[in-house]
Amino acid sequence: MPPSRDDICSAIESYVKHLGNHDVDALVALFAEDAVQHEPLGVTSHRGTDAIRTFDTENAKVDFTVSLLSPITVNGRYAATQLRVERAGMAAFAATDLFEFDDACRIVSLSVVIDPRALAGPAGVAE
Repeated sequence: MPPSRDDICSAIESYVKHLGNHDVDALVALFAEDAVQHEPLGVTSHRGTDAIRTFDTENAKVDFTVSLLSPITVNGRYAATQLRVERAGMAAFAATDLFEFDDACRIVSLSVVIDPRALAGPAGVAE
């Protein structure tokens, strides 16, 4: 039986919180042992929590903040949301995250589409 919508939304809110405060241990704890994280999608995949931990440890060295940009949409064990990413020296940009959860509400798959121009206004001018 898939987790409830409330459980999935809570897990994603925890993911955003731990990603933003660079708490690698709490972030990795949200993933199933054999999870796969495609980040960025189509470029790199990290399989298993050891590989995800390595990626997130390196990622935590970068000074950035994240916040929810869109509502969390849920359909069964799948969910998607957009995050606003802010990093010093760069215009804010959007990342679209697609999640799949197991019955224990742990992330089994995360695909991240990063688009530095997604928040740009007309003619590519940053907001």
